Amino acid sequence: MAKKGKDENKLEAWILKWFYSTAVICTYDATFCVFRPYTLPDGPLHAPWYPYRIYMKVDQRYKDTNDSFSFTVSLLNYVEVILNIITIVLHYRNNRYTKILAYTVCVLTFWKTVLYLLMYLELAGGKDFRRGNTPLQEFFVVLIPNGLWIVVPAACIYYLWKDLSGKTRSVENKDDGNDTPLEGGRGYDLRKRK
Repeated sequence: MAKKGKDENKLEAWILKWFYSTAVICTYDATFCVFRPYTLPDGPLHAPWYPYRIYMKVDQRYKDTNDSFSFTVSLLNYVEVILNIITIVLHYRNNRYTKILAYTVCVLTFWKTVLYLLMYLELAGGKDFRRGNTPLQEFFVVLIPNGLWIVVPAACIYYLWKDLSGKTRSVENKDDGNDTPLEGGRGYDLRKRK
């Protein structure tokens, strides 16, 4: 439910935790892709990315240093991380733009992940990066982890949309016939009244 009073611009704890965790994980993932071949197995920087030995066997796009798509998605991950950090800072400042930025970031994250998974499918030319995989491997190693980046942002989008649209409705329902200051002294409602 929407918060009232001094904390009305702050995110719910679960959404804030998502922003923290996704900032860390996306930085880790993007850095692996951007610094290939040094982060690949037998590369001098591979030690922190040891778990990628398993992931690369199933999502073979990760081991292809000539694949510009995974590199580009990694650059988008860095943009996502920067926006996550800005959202977290706005949250602690109780800024009125916190929730709209959080909503926007979640929409971007959702569609970036959908695009990545679509590129993984044979329909979009992903068959070259799936050779030798079993359906079970793809389900547990690719679809579940990436699906998390669809399900959680979708839940955030749903929750934040309800919160943001509720605020819009409360402003629209004020009909005193005058141009009155909006709540919190954030400007004036100058729309024509019926």
